[in-house]
Amino acid sequence: MKTHRREFLLTSAAALAAQAATPDREIRTAMIGIGHRGSTLMTQVLAQPNVKIAAICDIDAQARDNAQSAAKRDNPRSFADYRQVLDLKEVDAVVVATPCYLHAPMAAAALEAGKYIYCEKPVGITPEQVAAVLAASRKAKTFLQIGQQLRYVASLRSVIQQVRDGIIGQPYVIRANRDSTPLSPQAESARPEWYKDVKRSGDLIVENAVHNLDVCNWVADSRPTSAYGHGKKYFPTPQPAGTLMMDGFCVEYIYDNDMHLDYSQLYMHPRTLKDLPSGQWYFIMGEKGTVDLTKGVFYGLDGSEPRSLIPADQRGEKEDAMTQFFACIRENRPPVADIKIAATAALTAILGREAIYRRKSVTWKELGVEV
Repeated sequence: MKTHRREFLLTSAAALAAQAATPDREIRTAMIGIGHRGSTLMTQVLAQPNVKIAAICDIDAQARDNAQSAAKRDNPRSFADYRQVLDLKEVDAVVVATPCYLHAPMAAAALEAGKYIYCEKPVGITPEQVAAVLAASRKAKTFLQIGQQLRYVASLRSVIQQVRDGIIGQPYVIRANRDSTPLSPQAESARPEWYKDVKRSGDLIVENAVHNLDVCNWVADSRPTSAYGHGKKYFPTPQPAGTLMMDGFCVEYIYDNDMHLDYSQLYMHPRTLKDLPSGQWYFIMGEKGTVDLTKGVFYGLDGSEPRSLIPADQRGEKEDAMTQFFACIRENRPPVADIKIAATAALTAILGREAIYRRKSVTWKELGVEV
């Protein structure tokens, strides 16, 4: 009797998972998408002990050749079609670093094929895409780890835990920001076409701000119930949201636990404007004071001197995502940033985008996805 391919993959997933979880076993990994981000991740994968890059996949032949040269130690096979990679029995895990609109179909297919997957953010750019990966994950014996890089920063973990432990008492409000100067015409034109296409990137809030919004979800220990916002493409000539990728927006989120997030991302910050900090920052405000999450400093409402929560040499955003990914496979345990975090982060960004596009308050329930 002939076994259907899908049935075979699903029934063999458990055996593959158990095999890959054996301590110190070589984990054979495929890289799907080997552009700028994929190349960075490949360098991290190559640095992991007892991990081999078995396959490289990209539609760009030159990118594949460059990656094969960089990974020549492992002599990886080369493919242009990711489905061929997922058919390889010798591949245990895949790293997906393709354009945003491809994340969901590739992630769902990898889970169905019984592969462990590290997927770049966002896990999807529409509610339907997110729902599809959630459905595949619920049936899978393996797991998805999402590339929400800030989840893997030790200093942030430490400060957020101190907030959890009550350093500001009851947290009430998060104020978060990601500002910079306007992009130069040269930088704008150098961006890939898919990135500038809001139908393929998900727009700036989904492609880019999903990192920051995920941190805010982490801080709130909750998920939004509604959002209201405004934004557009401001430079060089204002264009309405939903046409070209935005370069400025602000969104107000109300969380399920009644916390409030005020998030803005504006690429119009003059370099000489020092009174308002540029770059990325998060302030968590509560009944006893405020924490600057990035700097790790507590400011008490009682007027006491500001207090550092982490040593100065531990500040920064060095992350250990790849180390954690392979450790979770070997130890057969769920990742820190799992499918639930992936889906919640993507849907939070999508919720904000839809509020901006529709110019009205939008609820989580309207997205129609159960996480």
